[in-house]
Amino acid sequence: MMMNSFKTSKEGGEEYISSPINDEMGAQEEGNTIIAPLMNKYDSLVTSIDRMLDEIEPSVTSEYCIYQVPQKIRKLNEEAYNPFVISIGPFHHGDERFRSMEVFKKRYFKKVVRRDDGVHLKKYIEFLKNCEASIRQCYSEIIEMDSDEFVTMILVDGCFIIELLLRRYYMDFRDTDHSILSATRLSSDIRRDLLLLENQIPFFVLKEIFNLAMTNFEPLPLLDLTLYFFEEYNRQQKPPADFISIKHFTDLILILHRPTSHKQVKEFKYTSSAIELNEAGVKFTTGSSNCLLDIKFSDGVLEIPCITLYDNTESLIRNLMALELCHYPGNSYMIDYFFFMDFLLNTPKDVDLFIQNGIIENWLGDSKQAANLFNNVNKNCSITSSNFYFSSLCEELNAYCKVPRHTWKAILKRDYFSSPWRTASTSAAIVLLVLTFIQTVCSILGVAKGN
Repeated sequence: MMMNSFKTSKEGGEEYISSPINDEMGAQEEGNTIIAPLMNKYDSLVTSIDRMLDEIEPSVTSEYCIYQVPQKIRKLNEEAYNPFVISIGPFHHGDERFRSMEVFKKRYFKKVVRRDDGVHLKKYIEFLKNCEASIRQCYSEIIEMDSDEFVTMILVDGCFIIELLLRRYYMDFRDTDHSILSATRLSSDIRRDLLLLENQIPFFVLKEIFNLAMTNFEPLPLLDLTLYFFEEYNRQQKPPADFISIKHFTDLILILHRPTSHKQVKEFKYTSSAIELNEAGVKFTTGSSNCLLDIKFSDGVLEIPCITLYDNTESLIRNLMALELCHYPGNSYMIDYFFFMDFLLNTPKDVDLFIQNGIIENWLGDSKQAANLFNNVNKNCSITSSNFYFSSLCEELNAYCKVPRHTWKAILKRDYFSSPWRTASTSAAIVLLVLTFIQTVCSILGVAKGN
């Protein structure tokens, strides 16, 4: 049986015995001589693909907090996301439009690093070099800058912001440069640019640079100076303790607009426009709260805090919504607010109703521009259908509108008692009708008595 597994062959008169193992090894060696050239042929492609795999960045991590606005959002209004006068951070760095402002940035940078002789420039660079990797990880895109260029940019931009905050609060820090940058329009544009999502550096970097620069001076904490600089957005007067973990300035402004109450898990609901609600008996009034999202409905009255619309309002709104979309999915208060306002404000007539009731202060021009703002800012944004902040409010409004007597009461007031003249004419008509009725009754009674 064993012999059957061997083969015999003759070569040159000699007889050889070979086993299957030997045959297989021979075949393998022959195959290897064929494969080897093929492997050598594809080596360059394999190397290229390996290099491509090494260059692929890991997926989004919790470290990301500064984002480039998604193209589907950005294309709706490019200007709203681009700086007007100054670039901060890497996304708009080197743009020729901001060359003139680079001079002021470097002057402010010099003031910071030369103000305290006890802190050598090396200390700033040492800190930034040690945490460079962490800073880069805060940005959602690969930063194509070498280490020295990146560190220099962050240091100059960070010192500029710190000096700007100091000069805003302390008179003694101001000079001729401050008078130029504090000009009304330029100052407004700088403040606007510092709130753009793509125009940020991490707040922990600002804080450490600030601590290094202030070793011989004891100013207010950086967070307090920042809140003072953006005081117009702190309508709720939130204390610094509420902002311990802020990521950057855009994140700060977003937190300033958030309500104190948290979201309730409820299914998404629509509601009617302001005019339709008004025709169904809903009244509108200005809410007393300093939080835009603190909207209340009680006894047929919808209280909405006043919102003021300026030229830069749309840019601020879009950047706050972009941050929520990128960093806080499922926890989007501002997106929910503007979806709700979009329900209410479909036409200029809806806007006019809000203006009449003090809910909107419109500095954009006409009501059509305001309506367009509310109708367009949430395009290509999404909300979580099971976590809509105003679901309960929409349910209450819809339930109120389904009661017929509320509609009848509203129609009666609108058509017959909407003005003093209509009230007078309606009252006269009612009196005349009553008198006619009495006269008719008296006539009938008189006839009946005569009979």
